[in-house]
Amino acid sequence: MRKLIVVVMSLALVVGVTFAVWAESSTQWAKVPGLERRPIAIFPIAINVSALVSGAPVEFRVLSTNIGGQTTVSKPGPTRFVPGSDGANSFAYQWIERNPVGAPHKAFVRLQWRSPSAAAVQMRRGDISMLYASDSCQGSS
Repeated sequence: MRKLIVVVMSLALVVGVTFAVWAESSTQWAKVPGLERRPIAIFPIAINVSALVSGAPVEFRVLSTNIGGQTTVSKPGPTRFVPGSDGANSFAYQWIERNPVGAPHKAFVRLQWRSPSAAAVQMRRGDISMLYASDSCQGSS
């Protein structure tokens, strides 16, 4: 039995399966645990987020902080998702961080969410991926 648990947990780490369920009911913006990256990029960064969400309507946004400590909301800004009443539903959205610098530098990019109605929202799974250039090679995380 112990070997089976170790194999299952190892497989979960390799394929990136998320076992945690995150919940939010605040009207204030809060970070989504684990959905952040620190790319070293030049020029725009495409930020793709997908999630399995249930509960009340929810808003998502992406924040980006540059090397100078300036924080902006990535374009096109916050978005609203209504999961529906038939259980968990999938959400996918793309933000663009303009990142207008031609020299490679590190940015801190993270997903935030909130419940505008203060009703409970649950995220069963989520992922963030990015496409960007780092000097002359394409990078992703």
